[in-house]
Amino acid sequence: MEDNLSVNSKLVSFDGVIGRRDYFLNLIIISSIAIFYTLPYSMWVMTKITQFTDIFSLNTLFFNAPIFIKVWYILGVAGVSYLLISNIVRRLNDISGRNNLPLNIICSLIFVINAFGAMFPTKFIYLISFFAFILGLFLIFKKGKITSQLPYDYTKEFNWGAFFGTWIWGLFNKSYIPLFHLLLFFTPWNLYFQLYCGLKGNEWAYKNKKWDDVSKFNKSQEKQTIFWSIYTCVIVPILYFVLIFSIAILMIAFIGKDSNGKANVAKLEKFVETVASVYYDSYDIEPNENKFYVLSSDWNTYSFSDKKRLLDMAANISANERYKANPKVHTNKMAELPRTKIYSANNLQLLAEFKMDETIAQKDNAGFMEYVKAGISAYKFYNAEE
Repeated sequence: MEDNLSVNSKLVSFDGVIGRRDYFLNLIIISSIAIFYTLPYSMWVMTKITQFTDIFSLNTLFFNAPIFIKVWYILGVAGVSYLLISNIVRRLNDISGRNNLPLNIICSLIFVINAFGAMFPTKFIYLISFFAFILGLFLIFKKGKITSQLPYDYTKEFNWGAFFGTWIWGLFNKSYIPLFHLLLFFTPWNLYFQLYCGLKGNEWAYKNKKWDDVSKFNKSQEKQTIFWSIYTCVIVPILYFVLIFSIAILMIAFIGKDSNGKANVAKLEKFVETVASVYYDSYDIEPNENKFYVLSSDWNTYSFSDKKRLLDMAANISANERYKANPKVHTNKMAELPRTKIYSANNLQLLAEFKMDETIAQKDNAGFMEYVKAGISAYKFYNAEE
């Protein structure tokens, strides 16, 4: 084999070839790095989106971002692109069985344009993203002419026990790297780390327990895979369902403890009022409008999802208040949303409302997706003037 086409699974290198498994392993690491550099920009964008349609104007949001966020994001894209290109070049060398510089450059440019184009979405970028997606699948699933000729290595098989069991599986197999899953469980890196454990599991388990018999090692891992697959895909969902069902039963029992349940319903209503006081400075339920007031300083710190949740909560509280005032009137959140508004407690500025597109509402033959898009876009949020 030529020196310049020898196997090279390093994270950063332009020499040699890289197989599918090691290429995917490096992609997981690169994706984890990408999350790290995009977090500041993503968090900033979430606080600046005021309407659903703003997600289609990310270029405007990017230009309005603070300079340090823009510099951090651009440097991050450049760095990740460099890492990605180094792996694409080696993967293409493996697939073609030779160094093909023109093909490597063209394919790498597709990913680079896609990475930088994410800041300025256009129809051209969407087309490039489609080609990048197809090419990405090709690079992962296409066998290499060089690495496919190598002897079979069972330590590089995907270990589903390590994927599902992570840190508990790691303790049983004397592998302590999976313990990091305890720190990453509630972070965006959770799934990536699980995949990393799955890809490295066999390698860790075989080396750390020093198996002499390969067949015994394989049988041991097969049993662990069966156990952790059943536990994660069957037992955990059942336990989750039982927990939710039990909570529902306890709530019903709590409400119906006395003959009429009125005392406990009053307690629940008091609890709802207490929760509402945390988010709203005050509120006023009028015949034609539900007015809720929040502090401008608080409102400007909320993300789009936080603002949506506050408006939905206000509509639910309004429905409950109207029912208390007149039990014969049956209403719900969707009925109250159009007349529920959030105002600034500082200067009475309108901050949030639910306003459907009248053309969709009056359209007899509107499709389901039209209603869905109109419903999402109906949430209107405005920045508060402090």
